[in-house]
Amino acid sequence: MSTSRAAELAPVVEAAQRVAGALAARGRGDHAGAREMLASFDEPTELAGGALLVAELTLALLSTSTGESLDECVRDLCVTLERSLT
Repeated sequence: MSTSRAAELAPVVEAAQRVAGALAARGRGDHAGAREMLASFDEPTELAGGALLVAELTLALLSTSTGESLDECVRDLCVTLERSLT
């Protein structure tokens, strides 16, 4: 990877790491820590970019782990999200 490409991606990767930290805090019941991590974002687009990268990588890991296509994993996620409303 070129140095300029790495420099472009570094802020998104750093934001994704903070999103992952917020998820880990929530997972261990540290809601104050999760709020603190989320409050560390200066711009909503920074949070959105980090969250999108975490989602993309998580779905890719799930796809690799299960052998399902990425589309199948996304479909299953959408069904789960829809069910969470009932």
